[in-house]
Amino acid sequence: MGLFSFFSKNDDAIDEAKNEADLELLAPVSGNLVPLGEVPDLVISEKLIGDGVAIIPDDSHILAPCSGIVSRLVASNNAFAIRTDSGIEVYVTFGIGTSNFTGEGLSSNVGIGDRVETGTPIINIDINHVSEQLESTITSMIVVNSSASIARVISASGKVVAGQTPCTWVILEDDNAQKKDEEISQHP
Repeated sequence: MGLFSFFSKNDDAIDEAKNEADLELLAPVSGNLVPLGEVPDLVISEKLIGDGVAIIPDDSHILAPCSGIVSRLVASNNAFAIRTDSGIEVYVTFGIGTSNFTGEGLSSNVGIGDRVETGTPIINIDINHVSEQLESTITSMIVVNSSASIARVISASGKVVAGQTPCTWVILEDDNAQKKDEEISQHP
């Protein structure tokens, strides 16, 4: 398979995702997209929490990738989650090496329980201050496994602009297929 056939397959998957998606997520921060597998954190790279995409940021603001309720906000202001009206939870985390990080250089514009719209500024970053304290400033956007009946998560590649560029699409399981699976498991 040649290089160009890889790109056409990825484009086909993204076109399919755009047509089938139950949720489209915009980039929470401007920068370059990278697969979660390249994030230097085992929990994220092995997709133990869920699937999504990471961004090497070149901006100092993290925006809401979708509309919903802020369901989590880490005390150090480096991570938050939004639960959509359909029950999908999207977790956004900034930086690697945050175990001893106090959050100096980060501030939040929201609180838990606040309703936000796509593109709402959530976290402000003093990038010069925090980049000295962290192993990496990579930002991950993860569709949490336990949040809904997720069939697939498809992510794009390339350069993105916060609050403007769609970069991840979530396709939920078909309710009819799920009901049939439940019926089969109840009646052996």
